[in-house]
Amino acid sequence: MVQTTTVNGRNWTQLTLLMVLGLAVLRTALMVASPLNLHGDEAQYWAWAQDLDWGYFTKPPMIAWVIAATTSIFGDSEWAVRLSSPVLHSLTAYIMFRTARFAFDAKTGFWAAFIYLLMPAVWLSSGIVSTDVPLLLCWVVALNAWLHLRRTPHWGFALQLGIAFGFGFLSKYAMLFFLPALAAAIIGDQETRKALLSRNGVIAAVTASLIITPNILWNIQNDFATVSHTAANANLKGIPFHPLEWLSFSVSQFAVFGPISSILLLCAILSALKGRLQAPSASLSYFVLAPLLIISLEALLSRANANWAVTAYVAGSLLSAHFLVTTWPRWGRIFIIGKTATTTLCLLVILLVLSPSLANQFGLSNSLKRLRGWPQTVDIIENYYKAGHDGLSFSHIAVDNRRVFFDLNYYGLSKTAPLRIWRRTSNPQNQAELKFPLVEGTIGPVLIIAYFPDYTADLEADFERLEPLAPISLDVGGGKTRSYNVWAGYVYKLKTDKQQSERHSLNHSQVD
Repeated sequence: MVQTTTVNGRNWTQLTLLMVLGLAVLRTALMVASPLNLHGDEAQYWAWAQDLDWGYFTKPPMIAWVIAATTSIFGDSEWAVRLSSPVLHSLTAYIMFRTARFAFDAKTGFWAAFIYLLMPAVWLSSGIVSTDVPLLLCWVVALNAWLHLRRTPHWGFALQLGIAFGFGFLSKYAMLFFLPALAAAIIGDQETRKALLSRNGVIAAVTASLIITPNILWNIQNDFATVSHTAANANLKGIPFHPLEWLSFSVSQFAVFGPISSILLLCAILSALKGRLQAPSASLSYFVLAPLLIISLEALLSRANANWAVTAYVAGSLLSAHFLVTTWPRWGRIFIIGKTATTTLCLLVILLVLSPSLANQFGLSNSLKRLRGWPQTVDIIENYYKAGHDGLSFSHIAVDNRRVFFDLNYYGLSKTAPLRIWRRTSNPQNQAELKFPLVEGTIGPVLIIAYFPDYTADLEADFERLEPLAPISLDVGGGKTRSYNVWAGYVYKLKTDKQQSERHSLNHSQVD
């Protein structure tokens, strides 16, 4: 039974809405004021949004659809590309409130939204556009559907579960982590078992399958490009184990969720598994543990980025809030002090970023160097292009790095000249190499912008004539520079599969 929204004289629904809307406005304003250029990955997603499809080389299609929606209304400026993040995070937090209110009470709902919105990772991702943001929204909608299903088995909630899982899968394949958690809930929770081992489970499965099928078909038609990339990204090496990678990932989770919240969550999971918290806390803990354990194993066998298990903190926020409310006299003051400290730190970093000079003074220039100076970089390359070589006009501009390609493309270089990417392997390794490769037989001269310094011999082998030009060195602030070697290349010759394969194996560690 849903608890009343007013507890101890406080209207928790009203407080939650004020918090959610207030933070949404603040984060949007900070994002609009940000001087930072798009990161290469963001610029890549924007490029995908110009050519909507059911899949792309490295990701499923949702991120492109979301960017297409915001830029079609507000234009193609950086803030419009990123606008979906603060909006979707706010929607996720509100649905989290509704979910916790249904499972526990409205006070728990408020604190669940509070914990989620003030996560350090959410502060960061609210200012960029990434695949995690729509994924988290779909995850909480799926979690909401499961909790309703276990109490009121109805085809409508089954449909909601299938739709949420399907669109989550189209956001990021990490949505698959939901399945082992759901399987554990079916095994350990009678209500979940009754709800899903029935026609409702079939409805959810069929609905999800229908939604993800176009992406599966796209992968089949494109030699499983996204699936293969995801597997390669995992890069599982097996034994020997990599305990330092596991330790690095584990420690990074305190930065993702926040140190106090992480300790609170650990206590909440232990209490839930011991049966000390209200049902369905034990089952809810499976949706925290599944992503964390899977990615911890991956870190032990290979490596893992800090954000790869971020879905754990949807259920983690719900469970932590419930534990906090039930143990408030003991944990409340410590929690508030901890959250105040981490939120203040996050805001200080954001304010520093808004001022390039302050960011440089506080040592943030290295972290921000890839987000600065792209319009100026395009201007410099355009001057090279217009100058030509040996009295001839350049036919193309070619780069050797995916992120550089997409940043130059977003900031307008492709409007000046045909922009291409020089492939280092026989098979494409990313979307740029798939769609915009420099083709065999290009006479040139080609203006080559080389990000990697160690490929001179490979370039010389690929062009009949290669002439060095003055290198580019652009000051991007804080003593950091953006440097490229520059070449004029004539008559591009595509290497054989064997030669390219050998080159790839030699330079695999440098492949972007």
